[in-house]
Amino acid sequence: MTIQFASIQPPRRGPAISNTVRALLALSVAAAPCHVYAQETLTEVVVTGSRLVRSDLSAPSPTTVLGQDLVQLSGDTTVETVLNELPQLSAGTNSSVNSGGGSGVLTANLRGLGSMRTLTLVNGRRFIPANGAGNVDLATIPSALVERVELITGGASAVYGSDAIAGAVNFILRDDVEGLETSVQYGETAEGDGMSQNYDLLFGTNVGEGRGNVTLYLSRSVRDPVMMEDRDFSRVPLNAQLGVSGSSNIPGGRVSLSAAQLATLDVGQGPGVLPTGAEGCSQRLNSIRFGAGGQVLAHCDPENLYNYAAGNYLLRPLERWQVAGLARFDVTDNVEAYTDVHYALSNNEYQQASDSLAIVTGTAPYFEVRDYATNPVLTEDVRALFMNNPQIFDPTGSGDARISGGIARRLDELGLRTFAFERATLGGTAGLRGDFDIGERTWKWDVFGQYQRSRTDETINGMMSAARMSLGLDTVVDASGNVVCATAVFGCVPVNPFGIGSISPEAAAFITPARSSTEVFERKVVGASLAGEVFDLPAGPVSTAIGVEYRDDQYEFMPGATDLAREYGSASRGITVGGFDVSEVFGEVRVPILSGLPMADILAIEGAARLSDYSNFGDATTWRLGMEWGPVQSLRFRAAYNVAIRAPAISELYAPISEGFSPGTDPCAAVRNPSQAQKDFCVQQGVPAAEVDNFQQTVLGFSQLSGGNPNLREEESETFTVGAVVQVPWVDNLNVAVDYFRIEVEDAVATMNAQTTLDVCYQMLDAASEPCQAILRLPGSGQVYQVRASNSNIGSLSVEGVDLSTDYTVDLPDGFGLFENSAKLGVVLHAGWLFERVRQIIGAAPIDCAGYFGSCTAQGADSGGSPDFKATLMASYTSGPLLVRTQLRYIDDLQPLANIVASTPVKADSVTYVDFSASYKINDSVEAFGGIDNAFDEQPPLLTSSWGGDANTDVTLYDVLGRRYFVGLRTRF
Repeated sequence: MTIQFASIQPPRRGPAISNTVRALLALSVAAAPCHVYAQETLTEVVVTGSRLVRSDLSAPSPTTVLGQDLVQLSGDTTVETVLNELPQLSAGTNSSVNSGGGSGVLTANLRGLGSMRTLTLVNGRRFIPANGAGNVDLATIPSALVERVELITGGASAVYGSDAIAGAVNFILRDDVEGLETSVQYGETAEGDGMSQNYDLLFGTNVGEGRGNVTLYLSRSVRDPVMMEDRDFSRVPLNAQLGVSGSSNIPGGRVSLSAAQLATLDVGQGPGVLPTGAEGCSQRLNSIRFGAGGQVLAHCDPENLYNYAAGNYLLRPLERWQVAGLARFDVTDNVEAYTDVHYALSNNEYQQASDSLAIVTGTAPYFEVRDYATNPVLTEDVRALFMNNPQIFDPTGSGDARISGGIARRLDELGLRTFAFERATLGGTAGLRGDFDIGERTWKWDVFGQYQRSRTDETINGMMSAARMSLGLDTVVDASGNVVCATAVFGCVPVNPFGIGSISPEAAAFITPARSSTEVFERKVVGASLAGEVFDLPAGPVSTAIGVEYRDDQYEFMPGATDLAREYGSASRGITVGGFDVSEVFGEVRVPILSGLPMADILAIEGAARLSDYSNFGDATTWRLGMEWGPVQSLRFRAAYNVAIRAPAISELYAPISEGFSPGTDPCAAVRNPSQAQKDFCVQQGVPAAEVDNFQQTVLGFSQLSGGNPNLREEESETFTVGAVVQVPWVDNLNVAVDYFRIEVEDAVATMNAQTTLDVCYQMLDAASEPCQAILRLPGSGQVYQVRASNSNIGSLSVEGVDLSTDYTVDLPDGFGLFENSAKLGVVLHAGWLFERVRQIIGAAPIDCAGYFGSCTAQGADSGGSPDFKATLMASYTSGPLLVRTQLRYIDDLQPLANIVASTPVKADSVTYVDFSASYKINDSVEAFGGIDNAFDEQPPLLTSSWGGDANTDVTLYDVLGRRYFVGLRTRF
């Protein structure tokens, strides 16, 4: 591959900004080790973050570019791994996120603000959305077609519309392929797992005597999984002291009892005497467990804890087909028709340990055993437990036993829970573009339309149906003496929850019907733009761009029959149907103020604005104002202020409302010792004044409504960036860029549970606040009846830091080349300092996650750790047909948050990964390549299961696969 960039020379005409933009481009493309560097002036280029046509390359905002070679020599099956190595990106959903990754939509997460606040583009346009949040699955982007990847950081909504609060990632695809290209790649880890195979076929030809080009692409990828039990750090859950831990929901079942109850409990060996079983007992817990045949035993830590990490993926499997086609044709000398079509079919899945829950009767906070003295499903040991201990299980002598809190049961007889996803995405763009002259000025225009559709089919196995479990627990003896279900529906089979292996294969099959769902996202877009120079000023021409765009998004989530029948109780999923459309008009302008003067080689300002009209919440305005000042040709300063928005996603707006029970205490209850101001507010909210001093809560929790909120407003952000680009005058080919950024997001969409909603309301004491508006009390009694915990605009986010990039290229002395070829050495550094990454929910204390782990790493894929320093350093050697590259990836240490230091006496040490890769052109048509990633097998820091999840570490931040190899062969004819 040849990458060309402009040499830094005085401009021939127009605004003198070429030094800045050329230095930026040199800095950016140096991130890709290039086989050939050519000196050529490039003109009329549109870069990410602007729609202006410029007389040279320029970046209006901090921009990083990844070249094609960097993507192709990464050895990765999916492109998100390459992106996540950059300091600008934080934890996002990657291929190592098991259950937290949902349907396996791989995302980019700029600045750690969440993937929904990073806009993903292909050729400067929105790409196919893959879920209700509108995220693009990076696995659907044809990586072998990628010419470069451009990352613009900072708000870009004025240019691209909603979702670009943190910035945009733009994949530029090749559309000028000539001939046939093939690529075969094989990889696996040093442990012999995680095998991957990639096959790419690319064909292109010019048509119409060079007036157009047709490019076709076909790809097949297969990747095997890596299991958590196959790595030492993730084999078993770890507690705060890095000792063996696990789940208290165990095979056979467990029942919690108080110390007083345990002291009187008689299981046939006298009060308070409990056998431990063959495992022994390091520490007895206030519980009993049921062994084989329902034998009642003591519950011990850690001997009886359950290892839920087994069966989980550390790398999710993937099977993918991709087909793409791009075509362009000059209809006339001034009009070009173009089109592209993309189709991808992928299968991925995640696994979890056997289903785990507290088995209760209906929605009651207890499990009831009817007629325990004669119930035919019980074993003799279980029956004796209830009959010998009525003071605990049947104090009223009703003949029915109640187990408070239910049976904490790991249903290992059901096998692993598997969640399999098949996603088919289809997208197409067609348009016309061209130019026309007005006087001596040339204007460029573009008119296009897009249609995009994705469908994801999910199949779940091994998940228990609560409704069927209830049916199976209600048993009688029939006329033939057989134990059968009292209600014989759905092929009911009796279920015995007490004891290891007590659930028969027939019962397991009955209570785990196949669960399924289908989600479809459909998008239609039409747009037009016009760009050119309007008039000249003494410092150069004034450039402008204007345009319109219309977008219609529609989404449907349809659960299967078992969910619609509410077989999973409050966990049952409902139908989600909804959408919105938006009409927009935008404009952009660049005005040169000074040029070619002492201390003002260039001074220019830029502005952009977008007016949007959303069908669901109304009007929104975004805008950007920027300035560029170059006192001399080798130094440029730039600054920009952006106001950006994010429209709420369809899943946030229209997710079905579900009702469930949430335990908690009322802040008005006397046991909470409310202040006088809180008591007064309680009366204002409906608590009887005569009872407020001794108010008692009559239930143990609240009815909680969760789901979407069609009344959500847009999120709004303010971004400030300021930086400098320097071409060091006394060192040839040394370029440095540094940028400061600060992004603040208000009215962020967030959710609080019922207890937090109540607590925040009674801290704020504001009846008009959203938390207080979400609480409903019964008239007369003042008891909390219901708490709405749906999505609301109640959050705020902020992030602040500095990016540094530098590159240096030098010709090596004679003798360092291969086969008498000359040689070059290129060094590139990308570094980022994160001063703060703060998130806050209204009324609660802010949490700064920069440099910390804790709740920062326990909130899902978009909330992983954010080191306060992260860097990549790459050195590449090129000589003739040979390219050798070495890359160091550094992640600074993470400290525990202050509120968890006492229980987590560990920190995450800094890590450095070293990668090697090389390619060699055997001849003009054949190239061999390969590499070793994480060559020294650096292991991830341990964060314990509390803060690192099932894998004990942050799988979104650290390399969890260890050393791995890849080799391949590429041909061009």
